[in-house]
Amino acid sequence: MSNPPPLVQLLELEGLQRFEHEAMATQFVLHLAPPPGGSVRQVAAEAFALLDRLEDQLSFYREGSDVTRINRASPGEVVRINEITHHCLLTALEVSAASAGAFDPFAGGAALIAKGQPLPPHLRDVPSPEPDDQRPALALDPAQPLITKLEGSRWLDLGAVGKGAALNAMAALLQDWDIPTAVLVAGGSSIKVFGPPPQSDQTTWTLRLAALPGQPEVELPAPFALGASGGGFQAGHIIAPSGFTSRTQSLVLAPDAALADALSTAAYLLSDDALQRLFAEAEDCAVLATRERAAPLRTGVFATWRRAAPQLSLVIPCWREQERLPPFLEALAAAIDTAALPVEVLVVDDGSPADDAAATREAVRRISERFPQIQPMIDIDRHRGKGGAVYWGWRHAAPSVQWLGFVDADGAIPPEEVVRGIQQTLAQPDDASPRLIAATRYHRDSTRRVQRGFWRQRTGGWFANWARTQLQLGAADSQCGFKVVPAAWWRDREPWQVDGYDFDLELLLAARDDQLTVRNLPITWREIPGSHVGVGDGLNLVKVVKRLRRERPPRG
Repeated sequence: MSNPPPLVQLLELEGLQRFEHEAMATQFVLHLAPPPGGSVRQVAAEAFALLDRLEDQLSFYREGSDVTRINRASPGEVVRINEITHHCLLTALEVSAASAGAFDPFAGGAALIAKGQPLPPHLRDVPSPEPDDQRPALALDPAQPLITKLEGSRWLDLGAVGKGAALNAMAALLQDWDIPTAVLVAGGSSIKVFGPPPQSDQTTWTLRLAALPGQPEVELPAPFALGASGGGFQAGHIIAPSGFTSRTQSLVLAPDAALADALSTAAYLLSDDALQRLFAEAEDCAVLATRERAAPLRTGVFATWRRAAPQLSLVIPCWREQERLPPFLEALAAAIDTAALPVEVLVVDDGSPADDAAATREAVRRISERFPQIQPMIDIDRHRGKGGAVYWGWRHAAPSVQWLGFVDADGAIPPEEVVRGIQQTLAQPDDASPRLIAATRYHRDSTRRVQRGFWRQRTGGWFANWARTQLQLGAADSQCGFKVVPAAWWRDREPWQVDGYDFDLELLLAARDDQLTVRNLPITWREIPGSHVGVGDGLNLVKVVKRLRRERPPRG
């Protein structure tokens, strides 16, 4: 299974100079604003030189590091360590105690085994950690950088907080050099920010949670630090102690980058209840912890995020669909969630009987609790027809959307095909001419199978080809139940008149008259029992095409 995309995207980096350096097995990036009348290149070089020195002190894999000296020390031996190592170790022990061991700074031996790495040469003559050894490994003097080695045999590894500690130290150096604004990043999982955004009147930074539905945003005043753990960052690098289970990702806001790193590891492993208790006592911290097929746990500023405006509104018209809609809607919501699409989904009930409408409404409400891009169901007071329901939903779409779409409620079109069509729609360049996306069941793409009765496919294919020829339409399959149109174009052409199953023809004729490009989307499709469309509807469509051919002949 591939990792989910990282949660974090910090905006407003334009105007800052970028510098990169490899250290601690990851890429460090500095985004710096120059001091008044000065240059940042030399300052960045000094910061990276400090980073290299810190790696020599904090690395589990360096022979002369503080961590190695602690691991090689004999019981009763006192070891003097660097002040940054001391602060890092204090943070690690505090978070370990607060999280009941979910964050474990003494997992060096277990990490080597889990990653399949060979034993570092400088530890080969040191007795290996005992798997079940729970004895304290060291005593730490909180007032001065001295540790006393105890009887415990486990090996210290500060890798989970070392990058954050390095960011803290570099940030302090940069501020000493009068750098007004800096964004320091280690591998995308550790971030430290001070100073206001450049070229902006605002004093807060915008953090976009790009991997979540709707890409919500949070405003953060500097200084702050972020730590992230889980898939999309360094998958497989977190060793879960016995009794702990992992999430998809975790993101922690804290005043200190080392603290944010340690807490994000704990948050990745703790249950919801334990996580709520941990962060209830951390007033200056916040957590966002995600889990597959479940609503994310949010505290602090993450509990009050604002959602980015949707770019596409997808309407699902329903009439007596309490059986077929819920499984399709849940699968579709999960697919949109996984793809992190800026989409709102509007289920429109087209005047179904009261009991049916109530059951559908409850199903929509239940699914929306897990997938907030699903909006509350919209009711129409009377049965208008498929076109009336689609148009009704489009009139209730968010004003910000650039695209309006619909998909049938029966699930004949798989969710992944809907997502593919939406992705192709949103991928269009801003300066491209607007397009209408029309799915088609009549194609030669052997990778997309159409499962339909022989005669229905033959007669449907005949009608689609005949209607396209008679009306000179751009769509290969006028009646397929998934289309996307430019919102501005549709709104400018209001009012639309057709409420029934032939509303697709009204859309396509308008696109033809306005010379709107139609992109045909070959799809996988399978017939679902319970269709409300009968033979009479098909015969009526033939009559409609003949009438439209007389009333609206092609121009030119």
